[in-house]
Amino acid sequence: MPETIFEELKRYVRFGPQDETALREFLPEVAPQFRPITEIFYRRVKDHPEAASVFADDAQVQRLQVTLCAWLELLLTGPWDEAYYERRARIGRVHVKISLPQRYMFGAMNLIRGELLKLAESSPRDADSRVVLQRALNKILDVELAIMLESYRQAFVANVQHEERLERDDLARQLALSEARYDEIVEKAEALISTSDHTGHIVLFNSKCEQLTGVSRADARGRDWLEMFVLEADRAEVAHMQQQVIAGCPALAYEGPVQTAPHAQRRVRWHFTTLPGGSTPALCAIGIDVTNEYDLGVRTRRAERLAALGTMAAGLAHEIRNPLNSAHLQLNVARRRLGRAKRNDNDNVIKAVELAEVEMKRLATLVQDFLQFARPQPLRLSQIDLRDTARAVIEFMTPEAKAAGVRLQLESVVSVPIEVDEEKVKQVLLNLLRNAIEATGTNGCVAVRIRKVDGMGELTIEDDGPGWAADAPIFEPFFTTKDTGTGLGLAIVHRIVMDHGGTLDANSRPGRTTFTIQFPRAYQSASLNA
Repeated sequence: MPETIFEELKRYVRFGPQDETALREFLPEVAPQFRPITEIFYRRVKDHPEAASVFADDAQVQRLQVTLCAWLELLLTGPWDEAYYERRARIGRVHVKISLPQRYMFGAMNLIRGELLKLAESSPRDADSRVVLQRALNKILDVELAIMLESYRQAFVANVQHEERLERDDLARQLALSEARYDEIVEKAEALISTSDHTGHIVLFNSKCEQLTGVSRADARGRDWLEMFVLEADRAEVAHMQQQVIAGCPALAYEGPVQTAPHAQRRVRWHFTTLPGGSTPALCAIGIDVTNEYDLGVRTRRAERLAALGTMAAGLAHEIRNPLNSAHLQLNVARRRLGRAKRNDNDNVIKAVELAEVEMKRLATLVQDFLQFARPQPLRLSQIDLRDTARAVIEFMTPEAKAAGVRLQLESVVSVPIEVDEEKVKQVLLNLLRNAIEATGTNGCVAVRIRKVDGMGELTIEDDGPGWAADAPIFEPFFTTKDTGTGLGLAIVHRIVMDHGGTLDANSRPGRTTFTIQFPRAYQSASLNA
């Protein structure tokens, strides 16, 4: 078995059987002096107000004198075993409990040592026996002092451990509070919050970042921040902005697209700041998704341009229409007269007149489109089933699609009742379907999808044609990719959708082009529901 503390103490001072015998033999000589020793002890205590303050009254001192006599008797009789050690340790713990300063405990032990050694010196035994007795007394009193000190040490350790527990509990509470604040501020924030180290690799990646990018924080951690959030063309500019922030210089916000899927993006406005920590500060990027705001601005600017162009087109069409009609009439007259002459040398002139007439008709069509774009008629709203309207337009366009080798299909399983101007919705469908048929060509496919989305009627037209460039201004008037197009078809589609208070989104890449239109006024009509 391992050695106990008490056994170690006795071994350290070499307290053995000879010492035990000497102490027991000394008891009869010294026992009559126990009471005087206790009186001296407590008189000395009264000389120190701080020590005396631990006693309630004189009656308590009388009781403690009796206890001290018993302590002296056990000191000299033993047995000096583990029970002895525990009784002495209990006294030490009482001293700790009443907050008796250690210096008074040292003084008390010194007083008792002095009185006992003085009595041993005057003992009638021989000189050698007195030396053995004095050594025994010093050894056992050293052990007693060590036991007292061990009690104080244990109390000190217990207090330190208690303080450590309190500190740990306090740190745990602070950590829990910090985590709660982090969760409230960082994880529940509507902003994208991400930090990166001095090498530009991601350290923190909140849940909003996960939602936007579709990348988990575990997969994002350690990846290059610029590669994650900035398109390649802008990375050098953004890296320079970040270095300015790290250097303590002010920097403007950066706004740009973030890839959210292979062919989808969201627009984010980033603000950069630094966080202290380590030898180099961490870079914190806070992003706000401004896609809807950006799209609204684009639509607003587009509507303003269309309005201005519409005003110009109205004036231009008005000025052109009358002379155009007159020229067309004069061409008809000239063609009839040349036809009656029946002279061979007039054939070339007739062909020139006919060609001019074709071009005049094309110009008349352009003027008509101008007028339709510039002076939209008031909406004639009625409740319709968007599915039935789409089916009727598809049936009308099917011969034209077959002639071009294109397959048209309608994908819709439910009725979608909305309140719109049906003729204008048909015009939207006709324009988009005709563009899609011309774009796909032979063996192409055009799909029309109808569905309800959040109380709105949604119309999607998708084709597998080559698409257009990402920066193509497809809704701007006069922009066209066709040799004979007027460039007003999609502008008119946009105008009709906006007049209905709807939204129009277009996405294109090689092999897949989609137009998605939402009409906001959808109704649950019993007569229209399938």
